[in-house]
Amino acid sequence: MKRLFLYLTIVALPLLFAGCKKRKTADIKSIMTTEAKGAMSPTTTAGSESTLSKDFNKPAETDTKKSVTEESESFSEDKSEITYPKLTGGKDDASLNTMISDNAKLGLKSFATSPDSDVKLKYNIKNQSGKRVSIVYTGKSGNNNVIFTNNIDLESDKSIGLSDFVDPLTLANYILSDDVVLENASNAQAAGFAEYKKSLSVDMLKTLIEDADFPLVKKNDINEAFPKVFSYEAGGDIFVAIPVPHELGDYVLVKYSPATK
Repeated sequence: MKRLFLYLTIVALPLLFAGCKKRKTADIKSIMTTEAKGAMSPTTTAGSESTLSKDFNKPAETDTKKSVTEESESFSEDKSEITYPKLTGGKDDASLNTMISDNAKLGLKSFATSPDSDVKLKYNIKNQSGKRVSIVYTGKSGNNNVIFTNNIDLESDKSIGLSDFVDPLTLANYILSDDVVLENASNAQAAGFAEYKKSLSVDMLKTLIEDADFPLVKKNDINEAFPKVFSYEAGGDIFVAIPVPHELGDYVLVKYSPATK
């Protein structure tokens, strides 16, 4: 009951949001930005093959790499649209890409709540280890910035969440500490977040972190709604999108470096 009460308390937190436009396919070693125009059936653009970057805290000689080929597809509904990747190189490509497609469409529908909604979302693939990849979706829902992510274990073709990367309580305390680092935040945004987080509690953040990311249904999870918090891993660091009021940009990216914590 305590967990349910906490979740009902945080439902009022702002939605997560961020920018969009332009179709482009690139090497998975770089951040890839794609967008395509299309109707209800997906369109496909050929991609390129590469090897994902090394896992943090793991010696190069023991790292098992996977070669992954990427293509982009798009899905449109009413005035809204999302592009998402199609990957080749997982354990079961058909299952992997069905999951990616389903999660992308679910993300779009979570923000495009009516036929008049105008949501445009693109994706980036962030550098990861040879065993994981993060798909980061950003764009606009009206005037609001949107962000959500899909972290994938390439050995199982399953979505993995923030609590698989870090201890939720440790991260919650870090976010509320004076040592927290924000990625690409202006001075005004950083100052605004410092004030805003005073309204948050460790228990509230811990609950958000435990529920962060796909899959929507987690072990012992009482909430199966779309998460309020999303994360991705890049360059050995973990980035966590925390919802904030619209005047602060709709979300801030907290940078967490496990190797130094």
